[in-house]
Amino acid sequence: MAEHDAQRAPKKGRVNVPAAVDRIVWARAAGRCQYRNCNSNLIGHLVSGSRKVVRGFVAHVIAASAGGPRGHEVLSAELAKDPDNVMLLCHGCHRTVDVDHPEEHPAELLYKMKREHEGWVQRVLDLGAGSQSHILRFTNRIEANETAIPVDECIRSIMAIGRTPATASPIDLKLGIPGTTDSEDLFWAAEPEDLRRFCETRLMGRFAEGTIRHLSVFGFAPMPLLILLGRLIPDVLEVDVFTRHREPHPTWTWKTEGCGFNPTVSEGEAGPSRVALKVEITDRIADHRITDAVGETDLSIWSITCREPGYDVLRTREDLSAFRATARLAFNRIKEVHGEDASVMVFPAAPTACCIELGRVWQPKAHRPMAIYDQVQGRGFLERLVIK
Repeated sequence: MAEHDAQRAPKKGRVNVPAAVDRIVWARAAGRCQYRNCNSNLIGHLVSGSRKVVRGFVAHVIAASAGGPRGHEVLSAELAKDPDNVMLLCHGCHRTVDVDHPEEHPAELLYKMKREHEGWVQRVLDLGAGSQSHILRFTNRIEANETAIPVDECIRSIMAIGRTPATASPIDLKLGIPGTTDSEDLFWAAEPEDLRRFCETRLMGRFAEGTIRHLSVFGFAPMPLLILLGRLIPDVLEVDVFTRHREPHPTWTWKTEGCGFNPTVSEGEAGPSRVALKVEITDRIADHRITDAVGETDLSIWSITCREPGYDVLRTREDLSAFRATARLAFNRIKEVHGEDASVMVFPAAPTACCIELGRVWQPKAHRPMAIYDQVQGRGFLERLVIK
C-alpha cells in the first residue's frame, strides 16, 4: 500500500497521491481514520496542543505497485489515482493494515470500511445544523454501584433519532459525597440541593441565552434525583430523554419496535386527603410496603403501571410518550378527585427516562406538591425529597 504522510515527503520508490485526490479523501473522511471503530481525529496533537499537526496517512487499498500489499498487475496502475481506492488512516491502523497483518485485510474488507465510514459522515452532515443537541450526562452512585455513560454511546443514541452533538464534550453532572451512598441520610441532606445549584449555575443561564436549544439527557442516579432533574429542566426546552436497555445487549439507543407497553392509571379510593402514587414500570409495589412507610389512615393508593412490568418493557420513544401522557393524566385526576389540598407521595419503580419525564410532566401551578420516596434495603420506603 503506497502511503502519503501529510507531514513528510513520500519515501523513495513510493507512488505519491495527487493533491486533488488527497483533498477528496480527507474531505470524504472528515479528517478521521476510516478503519472500522477507530475514527481517530487526524488533525491536531493532543499532547502538544498544536492544532496544525496533520497525522493521517492517505494510503492505497490496492497498492499502486504490483508488489505492494494487495497489489495487482493490472489494477495497481489503473487505480493508483482513483480516490475510491484510497483510504485515510491513522499511524496505528496503517501499520496494522500494511505491515503487521496485511493478510487479514483483503481489499474487499478495506473497501467496505471506507464505504461505511464515508456513508456515516454523509449521513451526519446531511442532518444539518438544526440537528445539533447538547448531551447532558447525569451520574450518581446507587448503593455501591457507580457507572459512567460512554460519550460514544450517547452520540450513537442521539444520531439514531436524527440528532448530532452540538459540542465535542458533553455537559457532565456528577454528584456524590465521597464515602457515602444513597442509602445514607447524609447523602440526601446534600444531593438535592447540589443538583438544584448545578442546574441554576450551569444550565439556566444558557437556556435563557438560547445557547442550548435542544438537550439530550442520559441519567444513572437514584430515582428521586432523576425525578428532580426532570423538574429542573424547563418544559419550554426541547428535550429527548434516553434510558438504558439491558437486552439483548446493553445500549442507550431507543428500539424501533415496542412490545405492547400500554401504560394505564389505576385510581384509588375517593375521599382521603393523602394520596400515594405508585409508579410500577420495572416492578410491582405491594400496597403493604406503602402503608408500612406512611400508615393506612386517610390514604388513597393510585398506580401508574403497564401490563407486564419489567426492566426492558420501555423500548421505544413512542412508549415514553405514552408514559408521559399517562403520568399527566394521573396528576390531573388526583387533583380532580382529591382537591387542591391533597398531599401526594410518589413511590417509583421505573426506568431512568420515566423518572425524568415524571418530573418534567409535573407542573408547579397545576399540580400538588409531591414527596418522593425511595426504597432502602432493610428500612423500606423513606421520604427523600419534596418537589413543589
